[in-house]
Amino acid sequence: AITEATVRSRVRRLEESNTMRVVAVTDIEAAGYGLLLAIGVQVDGRSPDAVAHDLAEIPEVFSVNVVVGAQDIEILVVAEHQQALYALMTNRLARLPGVRRLTPALAVDVLKNQPDWVPFYGVGDGATAPGFFATAADGAAAGETTARRRLDATDRGIVDLLSRDARLSNRHIATELGVTEGTVRTRIRRMEDSKQIRLTAVTNIDLFGDASLAYIFVEVERSDLTRTVAEALSQVRELGFVGVLLGRSDILGITMVRNTEHLAEFIHSRISAIPGVRRTESTLGVNFIKHDYRMARIVD
Repeated sequence: AITEATVRSRVRRLEESNTMRVVAVTDIEAAGYGLLLAIGVQVDGRSPDAVAHDLAEIPEVFSVNVVVGAQDIEILVVAEHQQALYALMTNRLARLPGVRRLTPALAVDVLKNQPDWVPFYGVGDGATAPGFFATAADGAAAGETTARRRLDATDRGIVDLLSRDARLSNRHIATELGVTEGTVRTRIRRMEDSKQIRLTAVTNIDLFGDASLAYIFVEVERSDLTRTVAEALSQVRELGFVGVLLGRSDILGITMVRNTEHLAEFIHSRISAIPGVRRTESTLGVNFIKHDYRMARIVD
């Protein structure tokens, strides 16, 4: 056992060294985005790093990683709806200089998403990144239904502050937003209970030199086994993300590994051994350009 003062001192030291932050993570649907995609990007005529930096300027692209494998870059993208996605893909992503081919996969079901180990890249340092919330008006857009209530203007103001520091007092937030302390308390509780936000500690993996993110795309033996295999993968402790996909592959798993040898050993011993897995295709991150850890799919 250790003292409360020791805990407080160590937490402060971890935060001051940019190793850890206590923040609010927002569910993408509550933020106004109905679609989540993993997109592989093949590059021609420019360096992957240069293209990756251009991709990072697009607000809906919340994660950009230069990788080795079948793709040159892996990105995670959100979109409000199908029309917005089509415009994003054809008018903005595909037209970037150096982008040769986009290989998208739509996440139709996310079984596991633990955004606790992430890189810190200018997020939460005093300004909300553009595109963090969808541009639609408060609540669901006209004619649109969503499984989760969208955050209104007051909710977004609360989340904006908590996404920088989730330990801010309700009184401080109320003063900043010009509302009552009771309003802040009630809204935070409601957003947590409905899984619109999660208050959590996130750790900066960029400080660990031997940590790289690996994207593992899984093809199953039969399509009717997809859900069963995905559920089995969600039980693998090392996987921080497991989602069922449409296009590109059946399932995506994301994990951290030390190197290619570690990745190969992990796939052979923990992934391929699962009944129903037919084959896997992996890409290994070598240079994280962007990651907005404030946005995730919050699941049980």
